[in-house]
Amino acid sequence: MLPGGMMPITQLIAMVRSTSPRQAVGLLAAMPADRIPVAVAELTTSDLVRLLPAAGDDLRSRLMGLLSTDQLADLARAMPTAEAVAMLSRLPAEQVHAVADRLPQPTVAALLTAMPADRQADLLSVMRPQQAQAAWAGTYQREVAEALARANAEVSIPANAPPGIVLVQIFGWQITVAARRDDDGRVAVRDAEDAAYRMRANAALAVTDYQPATDVLDYCDEARRQGRPISAVSWVDDRHDGFLKRALVSLVH
Repeated sequence: MLPGGMMPITQLIAMVRSTSPRQAVGLLAAMPADRIPVAVAELTTSDLVRLLPAAGDDLRSRLMGLLSTDQLADLARAMPTAEAVAMLSRLPAEQVHAVADRLPQPTVAALLTAMPADRQADLLSVMRPQQAQAAWAGTYQREVAEALARANAEVSIPANAPPGIVLVQIFGWQITVAARRDDDGRVAVRDAEDAAYRMRANAALAVTDYQPATDVLDYCDEARRQGRPISAVSWVDDRHDGFLKRALVSLVH
């Protein structure tokens, strides 16, 4: 008889939990095909986190395809963002769509960044509008943070940072950065300046995917004359990295 072939599921799961991941995966792989879904339904999030890395590609794909929406959402929340994105990227689109609204916002943002444009649009279309907007905003903030890092700046998200704010350290200065999608600078400047005050940073930078409005640029000019270093710049993709770097440098000179 194959291991686990006629063994009660409760006994099999107990064995899975008491053996090494490699041995546990072997038990699952040796089960009759019709019993694997029953066993997978009994696995907890911690079981899955332990077992999936030890499974071969074929078995891993099979197990992932059997996960319920609840199991998949819990698993994504339990994994580091990069690992969750790698896992979700291997799933069929319909399975990702079923769980999209239940994923942590950083995971959705990172997943969107990793997807081609057509899959991005498909995923956003099945999400609740508020969740989709937050995810899309998070994607932009993530891309801007990566661009800031390419400018040789140290980028972090301190525990006391307001939502959507990153802290940049460059040339000994601390600069709060607010990256806001679909904004002409009015929201981003307000958020960056408020964050600089709360976090006692030296300067503030607003980054938007639209050209900052004239009155926003005028406000920033006047603020700098009054000794409050703040600037606004447009960034869409890596073609604008130079503008972003110059905006940072201008704040510390």
